[in-house]
Amino acid sequence: MDLIVNGKKREVPDGATLTVLLNELNINPLRVAVQLNLEIVKRERYDKAVLKAGDRLEIITFMAGGAE
Repeated sequence: MDLIVNGKKREVPDGATLTVLLNELNINPLRVAVQLNLEIVKRERYDKAVLKAGDRLEIITFMAGGAE
C-alpha cells in the first residue's frame, strides 16, 4: 500500500504498523516524533498504530545542538 512520508510516496506492506515503517527506514523510534494524519502519535502506541493506504506521515528527527 502507498503512504506519504515527509511529502514523498512510500510503499509498505498491508497491515504495517508505525514500528514496522520506522524499522524499514532504519529510524530509532526514541529519536523521532511522528505525526500521522495531522495527529502526534505517542511513542508507546507505535506498535499499535496500523497504517492505511493514503495515510500521511511526518517524521521529525531530534537534532542535537546548542550555543557555542
